[in-house]
Amino acid sequence: MVRSLHWLATSAGLALLPFSQAIPAQVQGSSTCRYLPGDSEWPSAADWHQLNTTVGGRLSATVPLGAPCHEPHYDAAQCAYLAAEWIYPELHANSSSSFSNPYFQNQSCDPFTSKTSPCLLGNYPDYTIDVRGAADAAAGVTFAREHNIRLVIKNTGHDLLGRSSGKGSLGLWTHHMKNISILDYHHPRYTGKAMKMGAGVQGFDAYAAAHKAGLRVVGGTCSTVGLAGGYTQGGGHSMLSTLYGLSADQVLEWEVVLADGRHVVATPTDYPDLYWALSGGGGGTYAVVLSMTVKAHADGIVTGASVTVTQTNSSDAFWEAVTAFHTAMPAWIAKGAATAYVIMDGSLYLMPATFPGYNASEVNGFMQPFVAQLQRLAVNYTISVNSFDNYYTFFDTFFGPLPDGSYTNAQVQGGRLIPREVLMSADSNRALTAALREISSNRAFRIIGVGTDVSRGGDVPNAVFPGWRKAITWIELTADWDFTQSYATNVANETLITNHYDPLLTQVTGLANSSGAYLNEGDFQQKDFQTQFFGGNYASLKQVKRRYDPEGVFYGTALVGSDDWEVASDGRLCRSSENN
Repeated sequence: MVRSLHWLATSAGLALLPFSQAIPAQVQGSSTCRYLPGDSEWPSAADWHQLNTTVGGRLSATVPLGAPCHEPHYDAAQCAYLAAEWIYPELHANSSSSFSNPYFQNQSCDPFTSKTSPCLLGNYPDYTIDVRGAADAAAGVTFAREHNIRLVIKNTGHDLLGRSSGKGSLGLWTHHMKNISILDYHHPRYTGKAMKMGAGVQGFDAYAAAHKAGLRVVGGTCSTVGLAGGYTQGGGHSMLSTLYGLSADQVLEWEVVLADGRHVVATPTDYPDLYWALSGGGGGTYAVVLSMTVKAHADGIVTGASVTVTQTNSSDAFWEAVTAFHTAMPAWIAKGAATAYVIMDGSLYLMPATFPGYNASEVNGFMQPFVAQLQRLAVNYTISVNSFDNYYTFFDTFFGPLPDGSYTNAQVQGGRLIPREVLMSADSNRALTAALREISSNRAFRIIGVGTDVSRGGDVPNAVFPGWRKAITWIELTADWDFTQSYATNVANETLITNHYDPLLTQVTGLANSSGAYLNEGDFQQKDFQTQFFGGNYASLKQVKRRYDPEGVFYGTALVGSDDWEVASDGRLCRSSENN
C-alpha cells in the first residue's frame, strides 16, 4: 500500500509565504542566531526565486502534511486517511518536509487536533530543495550559509531524535537519489563486490538490488529506513552485524558536499579524517551525503528461530525465563547469530534469532539448552525454526512484507548498550532482569533488544561509538505516542526514560561512561550525550567538525557540535551563551 497524498507532492508557489507561518512584526535579527521569517535579514522573495532557478525549479514552499485536517483546507476523507497512516514512516518519507517524531511535530499541524486550530509550520522547514545531485546540495548549503539560516537534511524523516526538523530552515530532501550500482571494487584495503547507493536509497531498495545480484548488504530491520543517512552515519545495527559488523563498518566511500560547497569523495586514503567521522560519528553533521559505497556479501542460507514465552500463573518463572534467554544468547551470537526480541505485556518474543550459514537442524540443536530451561521452568512457550535459501526471503518473512514492512514510528524512546560481561555474570544478569521487570511493570512501555557482537569492527578504524565494541545487546525502551492523550502526558513518558529508567539500566551495567547508548535510537534528552553517544571519540570528532564545518552549517539534536548551539524560546537556533 502506498501511504502518501499525491495532492501534496507539489507545494505552494514560491510567490507565497510558507504555509500559514506566524510571521511576527519585522525585527532586527542577531548574527549569533540563525534568522527566522520576520527578521529583516530573512531572505527576500527574490532571493528564494533565484535559488529556485539555480536548482532547476525544485525548490518548494512547505505545505504541512496535516493541512487537510485544518481549516480552510479541511477535507474529512483526506484527514481520516492521514490519521490512520500517521504512525507509519512511509507516509512521512514521501513528503518533502514531514518527519515521524511526534515530539518535534509539536502538534503544529497534525490530524489529531481540532480542525479549527491553526495549521502552522512549527519545526517543518520553510522551503525544501528536492536534491538530485551535487549542484543542488551545494546551492542549498551555500544559500543557508550566506543567508545565516538553519539547514536540515532529510531522506525519509525517520530520525527518532528529530534531526530532520528545524524551525525557520531550508531543507535538503535527498529522497529521490535512488541510483544503485553493483561494483567489482578494487582498493588496497578491499577487493570484492560492492554496492554504490544514492542518499535516497531505502533498505528495501538495497535488499532487492542485492538479492537480484545474488548478494546481501547490511541494513536495518525497518526496511523503510534510508541507508546512507543517519542509519549508517550513526552506526547501523542489523541482523547481519555479528557476521559482518555494523553498517558503518561496511563503508568504502562517501560522496559528499561540504559546508563550503565543495564536492568530494572521502575514503580511508582520501579525506581520511572525514571518512572516519562520517562512518559512525553521526548523521547530518560533517557534510551532505550524496552516495555511499559499501561492501556487498555473497548470499546464502539463513535460518531464523522464533520463540514466544508467555507468563503463566508465576510471574517469577517468566522472569527467570528472561534471565535464561539472556544467559543462552551469547552462545548463539558466538556462532554468528544476531537476535531481535521484545518484552511486553508479560511475554517475551524472540523474532527471530538469525543464524546466517546454518540449517534448521543445526539451529534446533543450538536452541535446545534454552528450550530445556523453558521446560524446567514450566512456562508456556512455542518455538519455530525455519531455513531460507537467501537473506531477502528470510527478511521478507520475518520483517516484511516488503517493501514497507509493518513498523510504526511514533514513539518516545531511550536505552542502553549492555556490555558482554553483564550477561556472562549470573549476578549482573539477574540484576538486569530485575531492572527490566521494574520497567515492564509500566504497561505503556515495551523493551526491545538487539543482540549482536560487533567487537571485531571493520577493516579500517572508524568513529563508531566504542561502547558498541564491548556490547552484547542494545536495550531500547519505547512507548507509543498516544495521540488521544495530551502532549504533556506523552512527554512525561520520555522524561520517565531520562530520569528513571535509563539511570536504572546504567546502575546495572556499572559502566556509566563506557557502556553508553546508541545515538540513532537513544533519548534526545540524553544527559552527557557527548560521553554516552560518542565516548572517547568526541574530542576528535569535534576537531573534524570544526575543520570541515567551521561555521556550524550542519546541526542536529545531540550530535557533535550541537553543544555550541541552543534553541531559543522562539525556536531559533542560537550560539550557546558559553560560546558567544
